[in-house]
Amino acid sequence: MNQAIPQLITAALVGAMSPVATMATIAVLSTGRRPLIDALCLLLGWTIVLVVLAGAIRALLPEHGSAVSEQTRAVFNVFVGVLLLSFGLRQVIGARHPLAHVVEGREELRQRPPGWMNAFDKLTPLKAVAIGAVLLLVSPADLAVYMSALQGVSGNAFSAGTRLLLVVLLVLAIDLCILIPLGIYLAMGERAHGILLRLRSWLIDNNRRATAWVLLVFGLFSLGSGISALV
Repeated sequence: MNQAIPQLITAALVGAMSPVATMATIAVLSTGRRPLIDALCLLLGWTIVLVVLAGAIRALLPEHGSAVSEQTRAVFNVFVGVLLLSFGLRQVIGARHPLAHVVEGREELRQRPPGWMNAFDKLTPLKAVAIGAVLLLVSPADLAVYMSALQGVSGNAFSAGTRLLLVVLLVLAIDLCILIPLGIYLAMGERAHGILLRLRSWLIDNNRRATAWVLLVFGLFSLGSGISALV
């Protein structure tokens, strides 16, 4: 239980800071034909995937107390830790490498909005749901952190009610990456457009620095907990 709570908190922070989902929401609210409806559909697709993954983890992992299940969770934590550390180190070192412009493009090109954001000009509610579902699946760091937190909850001695409450809170926290720009759009009126554009610009410029430390910290924690369980 002591390890599960830090996992949940860190997963909630990583998910709430997801730049891909936040920029997608801002693009929908800024260029969509039905901004509010399309953003809600985006949120629906994103949340559906979170709920389905939570159900899958619960169904696939054995009950707490099984030696096999504990070893599986430990190996999974090691895998997630290595994966997140690789993503974090890439964020920290990638821009400083002399060949970074060959792999990732030049700085002035990387600071432009991603090309996929142009697709929101002709968005429909059904497409918005589909895009929301895909966003998490194409964000490997967010996906790995979320899956690790889910198996942490499943692997500890929580009651069924407590486990359900923790998963609901985790899903709501990860939904913040969409709920925050949506709340700005609803609460700020005419000023929302300027605020959202500045937020998008900040994410484009600082995405690397804003997420690297979170990935490194959670990667070290996940790797350490997995190794300690295996030893």
